[in-house]
Amino acid sequence: MEGQVEVYFTVLCENDFFKEIKLKELLQSEKVMKAIKSEFGEGARNLLVQATDENISVDIRSEKKVYSHVIEKDDIQDILELTEEYARSQKLLKGNCSRIELKNFTTQG
Repeated sequence: MEGQVEVYFTVLCENDFFKEIKLKELLQSEKVMKAIKSEFGEGARNLLVQATDENISVDIRSEKKVYSHVIEKDDIQDILELTEEYARSQKLLKGNCSRIELKNFTTQG
């Protein structure tokens, strides 16, 4: 197989944060409601803030930089191993950041 594959990945760290909060739960917080009212309803009185769909979630997560590198199509079966090697060679894996997450890949040629 001729050509190349561009691999996109992020580096995962032990202290990465992820939390999913339902909008209904978020709107039950007095601090959140106060902030919404002061930001979007300044000067108005007796405001009611509601969500039309209570199943909507808000994600709070660590922001991650997406890195990329290129491998040969022949090496696609070793994509994870080669990407980890690349990350180590670029000194991206250090301290408590010792894993990668593959995000996407695109073929070239």
